[in-house]
Amino acid sequence: MEKETWALLGAAAAVAAPLIFNTVKEAVLEEKKRRREERYIIVQLIFILDKYIAECEFLSGNEGIYDQTEKEMSMAYEKPELKLSSVKGDYKYLDTDMLYRLHSIESKRAQVTTELASLDDSYFEDAPDFQGYYAKRQELYAAHGLYVVELSEDICREFKIRHTSWEGGFNPSKSIRERVKQIRIFKSEAALRRMEIRAKRVADKHRRAVDNRP
Repeated sequence: MEKETWALLGAAAAVAAPLIFNTVKEAVLEEKKRRREERYIIVQLIFILDKYIAECEFLSGNEGIYDQTEKEMSMAYEKPELKLSSVKGDYKYLDTDMLYRLHSIESKRAQVTTELASLDDSYFEDAPDFQGYYAKRQELYAAHGLYVVELSEDICREFKIRHTSWEGGFNPSKSIRERVKQIRIFKSEAALRRMEIRAKRVADKHRRAVDNRP
């Protein structure tokens, strides 16, 4: 009986061993395929994000585009476009958080265009310069561009990709960061000036009240 048991176990092992080997082999091959597909998609995404970042950088400093037909500066502009559909590969290999952040770019851009379309008349009172409008447009696209820059950097960091697109030339990512920094400084200085003006008005009002006392 014992010999028969060992014989059965041996036969079962002989049958199971190839199945286990093939299952493990397929799993390893599938994982390698997943990693190759993932990196293939990621490299394409980085270049698409680079282009989008460059478009945001342009708008973060632009004050109108010259219209050859009308022979004057035009407020119309081409909105940055994120062509995720042009990426070849299966997005199922990307994790949920990354997919969400990628697709949120379009919704955040929609927020920018909606806000610009909803600006009140005070942004357009200084025609034809429209400095208020352009300052707001620059601020919104600089902040939006920074969001995409940080996403691109996170992707490169996660997949250990050395980003060399901007080496040896103009760096839109760096320019956007500098632009955001300048805008924050300008807004802080403007807020400080407003506080000083209000404080001066209060002080002047108080002084006049004291001077007018009987």
